[in-house]
Amino acid sequence: MIELSEQNALAYLRRRGSVSPEGEVLVQSLSGGVANVVLKIMDMNAGEPVGTDMRTVSQMKRGVPDKRMRSGACFVVKQPLAEFRTAARWAVDRDRVWVERDALLMLREILPVDTIPAVLWEDQENCVLAMSVAPVGVVNWKKQLLTGQVDRRAAEAAAGILAMIHSTTMNDDRWAKRFGDPRGFIQQRIDPYLRFAGEKNKSAAAALQKVEVLLLQSPMCLIHGDFSPKNMLWRAPGEGQSAQLFILDFEVAFYGNPAFDVATLLNHLLLKAFYFGRRWRAAMIAADYFWQTYRETAPQTLAAAASNHGGKILAALLLARIDGKSPVEYITDEQLKSTIRQCATELLLGADDSLDAAIDHIAGYLDRDISGVTERQ
Repeated sequence: MIELSEQNALAYLRRRGSVSPEGEVLVQSLSGGVANVVLKIMDMNAGEPVGTDMRTVSQMKRGVPDKRMRSGACFVVKQPLAEFRTAARWAVDRDRVWVERDALLMLREILPVDTIPAVLWEDQENCVLAMSVAPVGVVNWKKQLLTGQVDRRAAEAAAGILAMIHSTTMNDDRWAKRFGDPRGFIQQRIDPYLRFAGEKNKSAAAALQKVEVLLLQSPMCLIHGDFSPKNMLWRAPGEGQSAQLFILDFEVAFYGNPAFDVATLLNHLLLKAFYFGRRWRAAMIAADYFWQTYRETAPQTLAAAASNHGGKILAALLLARIDGKSPVEYITDEQLKSTIRQCATELLLGADDSLDAAIDHIAGYLDRDISGVTERQ
């Protein structure tokens, strides 16, 4: 099995006939997070010829080659790693790439055009999946957020798409049959997030085990499993262009509890609020817009599931992204980590499971305890 890299990708692609046999092909490494090798391929000699064919009829008959440059073709190849790039050992089955393939193929039946990548081809032997590139002009939402650009319209768009995924797949046997195996969700979320964080926080371990049971025993719809800003590409409306949100990375897709996706995005926005220090309110407002939009858009059954138990899931994820196998890289201050850890533990041990109560509790921490944190750029 080949292990793809920038260095060997071109030879691999030419061997399988996936790019032009001659001419320039550019290979660019993209962020695959801790879990994947992701490469953008730009085949400069593919696509339709540009301009007018200047050959005469006689030259065409004699087989004189068409010298015009071509428009080019661009696509992405993705190969999952067997072990993630984390300090703690984290092994995950590589067949998760086929979970992503099937999620993309099935979701394209229900989502608007240019919301998710299109599947182009696959290589079963080498666990490689080729997909279309993102629309022009979109940028990574996480990178925007970390520079202080908090656009609530992106949060509203994310809520709308998530509600569409959840509502369309709710109580649907076809989706439950394909994505109901909990193995990948346990390997990628339960074990490295909840169980690992519980080992470091003994006082919260029992509460984290209850969250685990909730997530594994209450399947309602397809969940993305990694619904975070790093997996979203955003283009704000303006200058004749409509708003665009493009969702990536469906390899954790699972037929489970919708509250997990809702809590995941809220968790990332609220972690940004902690990171922003005195400027926390913009991220909190985006979190509020996301939650309110989802609650108003999703069916009442799904919104109630997120509302009633989402607080405990949010608390578990808050703790997991500090003490799990994949802590957020931008929070490095030990005092701030301790504050977040304390906030999450209080929520896990508290009597109220609701999402609104958890958000209010976190807002209280931000308002009270972040006042002394240096403002971040």
